[in-house]
Amino acid sequence: MMNCSEYLADFLIKKGVTDVFGYSGGYIVPFMDALYHRKDEISVHVCYNEQGCSFAANGYARTSGKIGVYFTTSGPGAVNGLGGLADAWLDGIPLMGICGNIPTTEQKGYSGIRQNGFQEMDIVSMARSITKYCVTPVEAEKFPSIIENAYTIAMLGRKGGVIIDFPYNIQKTSIAGR
Repeated sequence: MMNCSEYLADFLIKKGVTDVFGYSGGYIVPFMDALYHRKDEISVHVCYNEQGCSFAANGYARTSGKIGVYFTTSGPGAVNGLGGLADAWLDGIPLMGICGNIPTTEQKGYSGIRQNGFQEMDIVSMARSITKYCVTPVEAEKFPSIIENAYTIAMLGRKGGVIIDFPYNIQKTSIAGR
């Protein structure tokens, strides 16, 4: 068994990703821990801000031919990464943004309020017009197929960016490994 964060780190390594770019924050820590435990196989490059992360991953994709991967925390952190995604959309560059978010149990859903949890933001709606695929996994059991779809869509045809809005509780939930 492994959790969804560990699964994602393993998935990226198996796809040949050797470098990811990120900026830390409370709601992306489980994924950062998973990357740390695989530090001999995948390098994490910490950037000064989230926009720098998305553009660094974009440049990595351009020079390596692999998918570029970056991570941010929730809310404004996720929004700050949209510049690199917009560039990936316009230039056909494969890019995966992994944005931490509050637990699904704290999300507002369709309540009509602005936000329920700390820095809660609907990054999927914001990114829809500049990505090929954007999703919030809400069931850990479906996470492997969501990640496979995201990767395939980013790399298929005219390449482009994808967003995985990664709720904190889903990052920590155990699933069957590969």
